Amino acid sequence: MRNTTTNTHYRMHKSILFWTSLICLIGLCINPVTTFAQSIQTETDRPNIIYILLDDVGFADLGPYGSEISTPSIDKLANEGIRYNRFETRAICSPTRAALLTGRNNQSVGMMDLARANPGGPAHTQGYINPAAGTIAQILQANGYRTSVVGKWHLTPNTEQEDSFTSRENWPSGKGFQNFYGWLSGWTDQYNPSGTGREMIDGDHLANEANPGGEHVSEAIVDRAIDYLREGFENAPEQPEFLYLAFGAAHAPIQVPQSYIDTYIGVYEKGWDKLREERFVRQKQLGIIPMNAVLTEGHEDDPTWKDLTPVEQTVYARFMATYAGFIEHTDEQIGRLVEFLKEAGQYDNTLIFLMSDNGAAPEAGVDGNFTRPYGRDISVEEMLYRLEDLGTERSSALYQRPWARVGGTPFKKYKLWPFGGGVRDPLIITWPDEISDKGGIRTQFVEVMDITPTVLDILDIEAPDEISGVEQMELHGASILRTFKDPEAPDPRSTQFFCMRGNRAIYHKGWKAVAIHKRGTDFESDPWELYHTEQDFSEAIEVSEKYPDKLKELKELWWSEAEKYGSLPLE
Repeated sequence: MRNTTTNTHYRMHKSILFWTSLICLIGLCINPVTTFAQSIQTETDRPNIIYILLDDVGFADLGPYGSEISTPSIDKLANEGIRYNRFETRAICSPTRAALLTGRNNQSVGMMDLARANPGGPAHTQGYINPAAGTIAQILQANGYRTSVVGKWHLTPNTEQEDSFTSRENWPSGKGFQNFYGWLSGWTDQYNPSGTGREMIDGDHLANEANPGGEHVSEAIVDRAIDYLREGFENAPEQPEFLYLAFGAAHAPIQVPQSYIDTYIGVYEKGWDKLREERFVRQKQLGIIPMNAVLTEGHEDDPTWKDLTPVEQTVYARFMATYAGFIEHTDEQIGRLVEFLKEAGQYDNTLIFLMSDNGAAPEAGVDGNFTRPYGRDISVEEMLYRLEDLGTERSSALYQRPWARVGGTPFKKYKLWPFGGGVRDPLIITWPDEISDKGGIRTQFVEVMDITPTVLDILDIEAPDEISGVEQMELHGASILRTFKDPEAPDPRSTQFFCMRGNRAIYHKGWKAVAIHKRGTDFESDPWELYHTEQDFSEAIEVSEKYPDKLKELKELWWSEAEKYGSLPLE
């Protein structure tokens, strides 16, 4: 049930603000839900909605979250809106995307892990979004919005990504998007998008040209996003726009024009240990983490910077310079989109959510990868010899794991893990017409599946009971609209469970329990850890021995939530 009284400010259309105020002054009563619903039926300035999703970008990788990387466009969005420091995702690509677009737990909609077909497996492991979990695009299209997605999709099973596959049920067009330009799988080459699932799709078929003009993919998808928006603004001005902009950046391969890399040569020679400390200090200065937060310890298998050879230091610093350039280049593309909105006179009435899908990527291990994102690669000596190729179309690289730890400052671990480094991500919300607390920081516990219910709340749209003849499951997310206006608004939820590749976690009222599973062992024997996150922001102090009853309570709650949301059996 929505708190419509609290949300009055947002539900009132600007054209009736004067009359509403006058009526209230003379003591009359008015129904805010009815008034807003009537106004959006007769007026044409419902907000445009834009989801901007970054890929494998850690909590500390953007300027507003303590990074040294230059992100002026994202900085402006943060300064003109609000940012959250307790926003959590699902630690990996497809599950986060499924939760974001449906407003439901990823397990409940069939996306326990990556979008891979699992015929005959349990419902939560299908590898595609259950038709009973309609997307925000389907709902908004039915309510008069034009819907477009550009960039990474990663919600189509691997067995359905061939252009020759007859059904488009699990392609963007089958999930409510009228326009699509991007790729279906988890990553693509930024200069040469090719290979099944990684080639560019235009609508429902392969694009005529894989990479017209040879431009960087991030540039190409923003070009197309602007084209879609311009077409709508000019040809259907009565229709608001919903755009889902899903960058490949900064997922491997880290590729970017050389000029962006050059900016950071000399910056990272200080090493990952020093850089992490500097980000931690900057986060406190910015107020994005509490002053009593503790910097967690590093991975026991990761070397300190001083233990590396001079060759390793030279090569690894260049990897991070390339990653930083990749982020800055992405920021520039976001800036182009924002400038277009301003030139079109649409920016002030556009609600933008900017976020990342999970923590920074550790998959390349201590050595990093140069010629392929995953698997064994060339030696560090060969990397040095080919260093000028790094970041170009002649490489397909991913940086060393300790840089991912820097991206997750101040938390432990990274992508795939249930600790903060895997699930805590940036979230910036900008809506100039309605958010007055410019540059504000929000500390409420927010989950990625809360974004879509928030949009529906703002628009006073009820989630439908049925889509295309399929009965719909209830939304699991909660609106965070109250936090736009009120920094002290209560958390939208008190409990959230997590499960990924056997690892488990649960948050409940300021406490978090985590279980790390060793493959081949019984789940009942998994060791659990306990953190009092209300007092320990970065999950640095393990307290299970001090509070055994609290740990027992959370373990029992995990099983209850997993059963409730269809996450069993464990696999």
